[in-house]
Amino acid sequence: MTAELEAQVCVIGSGAGGCAAASELQRGGFDTLLLEDGPHHDPASFDQRESTMMSRLYADGGLRTTTNQAVGIISGRGLGGSTTHNTGLAVPPPIAVLEAWARVGGLPAPVEDVVGCADEVMTRLGARSVDADEINANNRLLATGAERLGVSSVVAQHNRARCSGCGYCMIGCAYNLKRNALFAWLEDGVRAGLAVRTGARVEHIRETARGCVVRGRGFQVRCDQVVVAASAIGTPMLLRNSGLGSSRRIGRTLRLHPFAPVAAVFDDPVIAWRGVPQSVLVTGGARFLDGGRGGFILMAGAAGPGAMAAFVSGHGREVTDVMRAYPRLAAAGVLLHDEGCGTVSAGRGGRPRIRYWPDRHDRNGIRDGIRLLARIWLAAGARRVLLPFRQLREVASEAEVSRLDGVAFRPHDVSLNSVHPQGSVSMGADPAAAVRPDGRLRGTRRVWVADGSLFPGSVGVPPQVAIMTFGALVGRSMVAEMKS
Repeated sequence: MTAELEAQVCVIGSGAGGCAAASELQRGGFDTLLLEDGPHHDPASFDQRESTMMSRLYADGGLRTTTNQAVGIISGRGLGGSTTHNTGLAVPPPIAVLEAWARVGGLPAPVEDVVGCADEVMTRLGARSVDADEINANNRLLATGAERLGVSSVVAQHNRARCSGCGYCMIGCAYNLKRNALFAWLEDGVRAGLAVRTGARVEHIRETARGCVVRGRGFQVRCDQVVVAASAIGTPMLLRNSGLGSSRRIGRTLRLHPFAPVAAVFDDPVIAWRGVPQSVLVTGGARFLDGGRGGFILMAGAAGPGAMAAFVSGHGREVTDVMRAYPRLAAAGVLLHDEGCGTVSAGRGGRPRIRYWPDRHDRNGIRDGIRLLARIWLAAGARRVLLPFRQLREVASEAEVSRLDGVAFRPHDVSLNSVHPQGSVSMGADPAAAVRPDGRLRGTRRVWVADGSLFPGSVGVPPQVAIMTFGALVGRSMVAEMKS
């Protein structure tokens, strides 16, 4: 039996952008229904085990990859999306990046208004600088090595209350201390009357002259307007499957923010799995922060045993031998501001078909970042540095770091992952851009986009704040138009 539902606005996807847009629409006076494919995760049920929580919190159990399996892609599934399992990093979109996007009409408001909205988002998130005693040994070593090399770093801001430092942020906070999208946006929206439906997988959107029909498994929604915020992977697939949009670029401008892991073995215990992850950001290589081309940020993420084993290159006994030193391992990675792009479309059975590999410029950027991170670990006192290359698995001195120049950089020869898919349905003034600067999908009257797929390029930093900012501004644009 099909449930017949009605709303003025239907928002598809409850991640950072969807929650922000839905809250703005409901509080703006429009009856809004928020649909989420996944479940509502109860923090009281989080057991702090990677083996169970990865399959619960992540799309495809955390095993999603590009079609050739060369790049792993991690994204959230459930109410709150990836804000439920992220580390809590709260980084505003860089002004230099916003200014570059403004030049192509890729912002939903003037730069100063976007910056102002991002400030509001930081307030909603309760963002604060991590206290000195919360920075764990892993991040302290990263900061120490950078300082010894004269490379700049900053203490990060997080959207968490002061916590115990258990270190399980990326498999859900069992203590419910992260002020994620549910607290920052959904709470206000629900108080204003926002309706939320989980376990609601949307399969098709149809636009008519009088409204829209959103069809899913066991339900159908009739509404005036639709907001698609199903992630940079899900949004282009749904739009294409529904035959919506006039741009051929839908799904063809995917950025993955590739992340290359670099671990290190120290003489003394590091216990990298405890404390606040990603509490220090090394920004010395981030040319994009000053308006330059490309660059990268270095950061030390969560380091549970599963994540650490995945960090280490090699297979079987090679990984087992490294993991015997687990208490003395530190881990960080290179987050690239990628300039090349890939594609996403629907494959067999409706599963995503994702094609992506860094172009030559981006490969050089990743290699530069790996080289710098290896030098930082050595400067911090590492006994040896474990590289993500199959042909060069470790180095133990500055002299050996130069060997990186000759190492092959091909699919499956280097370990790359992504936790920030973005830009696949990009916004711009160019008529060929998929989305207009106000957030409306080109070629439609009643369909809007409000997630990270809107970005005209790579934002370069963890995108939680930027996605919420874009989602909120698109919601406000809709409210203003519908009230006019």
